[in-house]
Amino acid sequence: MATGAWGVRFCTDSEPVAIVGSGAAAPPLSRPCGYHARMIVTRARKVRHWPLWVLLLFAVSAHGAEVSGVQVARHGARFLIDMHIAIDAPAQAVFWALQDYAAMTRYNPDLRAVRVEPTPAPDRVRLFTTIHTCVLVFCKTMRQEQIMTATASADGGTLDAELLRYGDFEGGRGVWIVKPCQRARALTCLDVRIELVPAFWVPPVLGSWVVGRKMNEEAHRTGDGLEQTARGILARPAD
Repeated sequence: MATGAWGVRFCTDSEPVAIVGSGAAAPPLSRPCGYHARMIVTRARKVRHWPLWVLLLFAVSAHGAEVSGVQVARHGARFLIDMHIAIDAPAQAVFWALQDYAAMTRYNPDLRAVRVEPTPAPDRVRLFTTIHTCVLVFCKTMRQEQIMTATASADGGTLDAELLRYGDFEGGRGVWIVKPCQRARALTCLDVRIELVPAFWVPPVLGSWVVGRKMNEEAHRTGDGLEQTARGILARPAD
């Protein structure tokens, strides 16, 4: 549940794509390429269904989580991040999903390792994460230690994070508020506010843009991941 980063190793967003054949010999260049009447009718029938597939594609996408806003502000070495996400799942299930830290690796490919240690308090855990992330040519591996405190309510809950001075951060705090939406079409609204103090140098101008770009990506992935995890929790048989 962290942030974008920057560093020194170059990386690209795409790699060359290799086209692998089936091993069969290629047809001769002199082979006729005209269409007879039967082929034209068959192709026309296939094309006729294309608008239906396009509509289905948009219909499936419309049910995903929606990010209504991501703002990043910088004050010296401190970054303030606000995110607002609408999720199509009940608030209580979303709050439970938010505490399923092991599930984060399924929808956040930047997470390389997650470890959860209990504390004497039943609603509090110590969370260790290792994240490797890239934005354009900026890449970095970061390690974090956080104390996560969950406070459930009748219609959702609040998750507070205290980012300890460990690894790549001097400190920070975060709060995730899960509640039913009042006006949005989705069932649940997730409001997130994070304060981060990196232990590494961040470019003055470019840094805020890099963090904003990465956090926008994180918001979409987190919203979709929480929605899928919450629906999976609801689908589990009762004990």
